[in-house]
Amino acid sequence: MPKTLSILLLTLSLSACGTTDSGRYKDNANLERPPELPINKQTAEQVAANEVEAPIIRRHGKGLKSDIYRAEGASSEFKIKRSFDEAWSILNRAIQHNDLKVTDQDRSKGFYYVAYNTGFFGKASSYFGDERNQPTYLLKVEAQGEETSVTASLASKDEQTDSENPKNAGDETSQDQSPKLIELLYDTLRDDLKDE
Repeated sequence: MPKTLSILLLTLSLSACGTTDSGRYKDNANLERPPELPINKQTAEQVAANEVEAPIIRRHGKGLKSDIYRAEGASSEFKIKRSFDEAWSILNRAIQHNDLKVTDQDRSKGFYYVAYNTGFFGKASSYFGDERNQPTYLLKVEAQGEETSVTASLASKDEQTDSENPKNAGDETSQDQSPKLIELLYDTLRDDLKDE
């Protein structure tokens, strides 16, 4: 019984603490108040105009995904949503990723000369180091505002400047494979290449 009595007393004492009619908790006139802050009534347009544009966030992963797209109506062109410097570097990595041989390059003009052949014998000759039978393509990297355009075309012999290294540029008898080269580089950049 003493245990039941102690529980009853404890319950009564706790319930007595729960109800207070003390004025000390109701009167808060003497309490310190925080300072009033002025309300800035700007319109949504003013707030948007004053905000700084958010920086472009680059995702790290495989491929550029939506940062690269095919130019409408052009089978030998794609565009990268990057500056010229970034696009030049990214394209160089895609060329290396596909084991394409860069025969010449001129960054100031935005030119890469690449030996490329899609046929079986062309691929076989590239494995044995014989680029003489491979046509050379001109990859032109060109800034267009905040984007960069990359086009491919069969290079002519007089476009190449390095005379000590004969680069067999495409001649009139070579079949132009620039759409296939663009497709190869586009797929590599979109899906395979690690974005850094």
